[in-house]
Amino acid sequence: MKAALAQFIYESNTFAPPGVEIDLFREGGVWLDQPQAVRDWANQTQSQMRGSLDRLEAADWETVPCFAAVCGSPAGRLSRACCNELVDTILDRIEAARPFDVLILHLHGAACAVGQDDIEGHILEQVRTRLGFTGRLVLSLDLHANFTQRMLQHADAVTAYRTFPHMDFVETGQRAADLALHPGPFQRIAAKIAALMPPTDSSHFSGHLAQLQAGARQLEQIPGVLEACVLPVQPWMDIDELGSSIVLTTAAQQTSPALAELEKLAHAWYDQRHHWQTRLTDWPTIFNRLQCPGPEPWILADTADTTTGGSPGRSAEALRRLLPHKDDLPGQVLLWVVDPATVQAAQQDATSFTTGDPAVTWQGRVLWTGKGHYKARGKAYTGQAFSMGAAAVIAAGQLRLVACSAPALVADPAFYECVGLHPDQALAVQVKSMAGWMPGFDLGPERGLLFDGPGATSLDFTQLPFTGSGHQLFPVDPEPAEPIALWQSTP
Repeated sequence: MKAALAQFIYESNTFAPPGVEIDLFREGGVWLDQPQAVRDWANQTQSQMRGSLDRLEAADWETVPCFAAVCGSPAGRLSRACCNELVDTILDRIEAARPFDVLILHLHGAACAVGQDDIEGHILEQVRTRLGFTGRLVLSLDLHANFTQRMLQHADAVTAYRTFPHMDFVETGQRAADLALHPGPFQRIAAKIAALMPPTDSSHFSGHLAQLQAGARQLEQIPGVLEACVLPVQPWMDIDELGSSIVLTTAAQQTSPALAELEKLAHAWYDQRHHWQTRLTDWPTIFNRLQCPGPEPWILADTADTTTGGSPGRSAEALRRLLPHKDDLPGQVLLWVVDPATVQAAQQDATSFTTGDPAVTWQGRVLWTGKGHYKARGKAYTGQAFSMGAAAVIAAGQLRLVACSAPALVADPAFYECVGLHPDQALAVQVKSMAGWMPGFDLGPERGLLFDGPGATSLDFTQLPFTGSGHQLFPVDPEPAEPIALWQSTP
């Protein structure tokens, strides 16, 4: 037996500036279109591709890992040209891998382009129509995928991450391979939940998401249920079919026993909605905590400007708040912002800077300039390479600001280490991540100081300018007319 595999990971925030070009992958991330290059990359990273290849090859299958593209950072909608090049390349590489028996696609599930709200569903549809592939198609998704009717119709079997912060890339790839290896035909059933859950209250370690994942594992005990995916959607997308989902892959003709239990779990999820919390910390409390140094750094998590959620990283809210206290802090505080103009000024040995959006004017001393390239060394994205582009380190009292020219994906100590800073010894470290800092820095949630400022990933969903189906989801709509919708694939 032979399997072809492709991986495309990109997450869109439609409230961020649109028109993202292909350099986000070619220059700032991963773009590989030759099987040996994809295989070499997979062997060096903790990725879905690696998990699938290991499992299939252990079963003596022939494998062709034909394509891999991973973004340098989530952002807004891809441009039409970028989307067309991406889709055409994926389809071309899949076609070149023929003949094969099974196709495994490792996709995100929340990628949008100008004129295209559902890139992953479009890819699946094109595999079936343009390429005419009628064999088994296994789909793996991010936990924050927006599951759509096209995904339901064109993928035979579906799996997804079970962790947030995301830590089970390899395991997800293994589960996808197990579905590829399964002998029988499949059906899919899904529940669409009309609610947006704050990512800051959706950890797999404990709490509401952990309960839902436990419920999904119970669903997998029902005869015929092969995989249960819990998908609290990426909420910053103004698109049709937006909503959270539970997706079951079952053996053919085995959907009926699971349908009632799926609906029960969906209602249990919806019934939690008034108990969800943003877990934000006010600034007086943050300042009090910063007066108490510990053996581990505090994490200043800028939730409204998370580059991991597609925000541009331009907010200098932490710098604005901390500047008046820069000489009184009991240790170094490491900050960062995406601001090419500040980087350029630092390269010219400036001492006065105007940084961020909204702008902060301040005085500082340049410590370092150069290119910021690093490999994640924490427990998420381990071994994957990232770039922040041209960068500078500027000091003001106990503050150390990293200004960079491109958004960076990972909340990982290697980000600061590559520019000569020591996050393990700092009083506090800023990240632009909801939860990825926990595995990245190997810290528990008690070290997080989450704050909200300007940015495209606000946790106040009622203030987002939805024009589409987001208007019909809790909490934007306090009482959605159809809180649960059930979908079923055609045999």
